[in-house]
Amino acid sequence: MQWQGPLWALLVCFSSVVPAAPGDAIQVSYITDSRIKVDGHVNEPVWSTLPVYDNMRVIDPDSMAAPEYATRTRLFFTNRGLYVAAEMEQPPDTLVARLTSRDQFINRDAYGITIDTSGKGLYGYWFKVNLGGSLMDGRVLPERRFTEQWDGPWRGESQRTPTGWSVEMFLPWSMMALPEGTADRQVGIWIERKVAHSDELYGWPALPFTEPRFMSALQPAALPDLQAQSQLAVFPYVSVTHDAISHDDDYRVGADIAWRPTPNAQLTATLNPDFGAVESDDVVVNLTAFETFFPEKRLFFLEGTEVFVTSPRSDPRRFRSTRRGGGARATPSTFTPEPTTLLNTRRIGGPPRQVTLPDGVQVDPVELGKPTDLLGAVKSTGSAGNLRYGFLGAFEDDVELPGRDTATGQRVKVEEDGRNFGVVRALYEATGASRRSIGYMGTLVTLPDDDASAHAIDGHYLSPNGRIKFDAQIMASDAMGMQGYGMLADMVYTQRRGITHFFSLDYIDDQFSVRDLGFIRQNDIVGGQYGLTRQSGGQPGDTYSWVRNSLFINAQANTDGFLNSAGIFTNHTFLTRSNRRYRFEVDYHPERWDNVNSRGNGWYKTDGRFFTQIAYGSDSTRRFSWSGTLGAEQEELDRTWTYTTDLGFTLNPADNLTFEFDVTYRKRDGWLVYRSGRNLTTYRADDLRPRVSMDYFPSAKHQLRLTMQWIGIQAEAQDYWQIPLTDGALLPRTLNPGDDNEDFSLSRLTAQLRYRWEIGPLSDLFVVYTRGSNLAFADDEDSFGTLFNMAIDEPIIEFVVVKLRYRFGR
Repeated sequence: MQWQGPLWALLVCFSSVVPAAPGDAIQVSYITDSRIKVDGHVNEPVWSTLPVYDNMRVIDPDSMAAPEYATRTRLFFTNRGLYVAAEMEQPPDTLVARLTSRDQFINRDAYGITIDTSGKGLYGYWFKVNLGGSLMDGRVLPERRFTEQWDGPWRGESQRTPTGWSVEMFLPWSMMALPEGTADRQVGIWIERKVAHSDELYGWPALPFTEPRFMSALQPAALPDLQAQSQLAVFPYVSVTHDAISHDDDYRVGADIAWRPTPNAQLTATLNPDFGAVESDDVVVNLTAFETFFPEKRLFFLEGTEVFVTSPRSDPRRFRSTRRGGGARATPSTFTPEPTTLLNTRRIGGPPRQVTLPDGVQVDPVELGKPTDLLGAVKSTGSAGNLRYGFLGAFEDDVELPGRDTATGQRVKVEEDGRNFGVVRALYEATGASRRSIGYMGTLVTLPDDDASAHAIDGHYLSPNGRIKFDAQIMASDAMGMQGYGMLADMVYTQRRGITHFFSLDYIDDQFSVRDLGFIRQNDIVGGQYGLTRQSGGQPGDTYSWVRNSLFINAQANTDGFLNSAGIFTNHTFLTRSNRRYRFEVDYHPERWDNVNSRGNGWYKTDGRFFTQIAYGSDSTRRFSWSGTLGAEQEELDRTWTYTTDLGFTLNPADNLTFEFDVTYRKRDGWLVYRSGRNLTTYRADDLRPRVSMDYFPSAKHQLRLTMQWIGIQAEAQDYWQIPLTDGALLPRTLNPGDDNEDFSLSRLTAQLRYRWEIGPLSDLFVVYTRGSNLAFADDEDSFGTLFNMAIDEPIIEFVVVKLRYRFGR
């Protein structure tokens, strides 16, 4: 029975708001028979019998003021899970609802809860329901390391009400790790609410981003006598892929299995996995010798991998803004961090890097870049007292590549053994007034000719007041018959709220290598970095909602003392009361030495250079918002200037329909590109990069998404250079009569049309069409229009995937 109308309103009026004293645990009610229909309507009789909590403060901007609107939260639990209900007061005409796919950060009204299931600030989960029904979730580690790389089988719904909107959530215990023990169980909780039109974040407890503590300062909540249940879930799948290039059809059947025998241990396995491309990578043009890092997108390797994070350097999102989904439309970042990690799961099932082609045999680069089939993988994570552990194993199928004998033209088959991967992890954590932990991780890759292994010991410390955070890691590798070593250290010191200092030191010798399962941008380095960030504003009467300033200084040399990277970076960002953001950045890179982009052909010296950019973003709560940048930077030789502009807009004609367009144009002068041997060339180039997307949601469970990215480059050779035989500046070179002038053009495209039906929690039907091209020409004569048309007409990949995945379990 559901109560509605005046009687329900009367009961709500008599529900009293319960204040929670800081540090005192709230008592969450246990109810055996809830009969809750999770539909967003907070109208079941049980809700009226529960305490109401409305202890929010405005934490971003960090004014710590009492919120303008009330947020009434109610909680109770059963042995199956935690039920959460919230009623948010807000004028209906100010509500902002935007439907998106799962875990998308945009500016919209939202309500969420974070739960520290360890009860000691060691690990937890966060869940968020956005107005309209789009869900977000993930894991959180000390002290405020949020990741959305986890999806759980929970339910959440929202509804508009005459006085605002409301939310209901059901969070099963079986999907969360819980320590052993049932009596006097205590967890930590944090309630958040986003008010989009004012770009404010409410929080209880009041833990602003400018404060150092988070996980260690959550609101204690008592769950007496909770009897958490075990979990067994099976995710069978069936998929069919039609390759329009090779005219092949691939049929696959397999399953994922997740078993939680106890509340603090989980075993997951995948049999005959299908990691078909239901989501494509960004289009990238990388003409340097540095490898491009691509983030993991496969669900099996995303979920439950937090224990394998050994240092802040392992997380490529470590410098990501805590205000994603803020009030102004975002502009492209000028800095893309890459991880230093022993475990990069994109290597597993990736292109077969272990294959050595026989002399006189050629294999199409498209074939060499295709992923390797996985036979299976298994992962185990859990805890025992203060010890957390993890194991990951994966097994690839043998490699068979179609090749061609260059002498006879006959087709040949190139075969190689598949790789096997293994990872072990253990972390011992001591909590109290401070937090201390020490861990070990080891990796092993079996290869046809040799094995590659790596080991790391990591230590972590958080001071009692949270102001000092220290992380360090020592590493060793054994690969290709060489032993290498490295060390990373990071310290964060919060001087006071709003002022934070960052310190880091690096040492990696020239023999250290984790290319078979890990990722590092560069070995043979000795370096350090200092950073300072300051945030102010947010108080009544301030001109801006907030102002953020940052200064970073870094210097890095190789182990022989050659300075190969250094810079001074300043960034200043202002958000107005009307949700308009302005940003100004100035950087300087002094002259440096380079032997990476020479591909091992010697050291050469480059000039010092400046970079500057201004950026603007309009109010993202409007149906139409736009952003733009103007930038200028000096190239590495002769300090010639390159100019860049970005322009983009978002159009939301309805809450369930979104169009986005962004384009970047660069006018390059003096772009230095490696050619071959000891030869390099500078170019005058035009670089155009449009990106469009469309999302349509008939409902929150159905999505139709269209995306397209294209990169076109026209490069005209200017000057020709040669790396000197002895270290020094580049030397001019001349072309031999009859040589090509080294002009070139590039055209790369990825387009995808995807339909997704969320049948139930973690159960989906995908229908995906993907088309891509990668064209290169030895001239710059073709227009951008011609290059784009050729990318459309000459694909190197074109396929359709239909995949059904359904979760059975409890």
